[in-house]
Amino acid sequence: MTYVESGALVAGFGAHVVDRLLARYLPPLLQSTPFTAEQRKALEATRDAIAQAADAYTRQPVAAAATPVAATGPSSTREEITTAEAAVVLGVKERRVRQLAEGGLGRKVGRVWVMDRAAVLAYRDERRSA
Repeated sequence: MTYVESGALVAGFGAHVVDRLLARYLPPLLQSTPFTAEQRKALEATRDAIAQAADAYTRQPVAAAATPVAATGPSSTREEITTAEAAVVLGVKERRVRQLAEGGLGRKVGRVWVMDRAAVLAYRDERRSA
């Protein structure tokens, strides 16, 4: 993340996480706090900019956005994400993601569960359409 005098630039996975947090916590805050019209406008503009950055992240090709996990064997070319990253993408607790990983959506590398990013995104999209 880069800081500039007028604000912070947020992109990639960080924008996705901040977008999810704002989606959950900003509406109740706006209802319970007496912001001025100018403050509300600034918050909405910031929220829109972060949402756009988050959308850009989720539209990226899998190989460009995911972090490769060092591994050996035929699966070493897959782009994988941790259960913590998958939990944010899916909007569920990490415990639920580990259950999904153990159920066949992931694999264990040492003591860490990792999941194929494309499979996580497909699972998320399936859940949204259901």
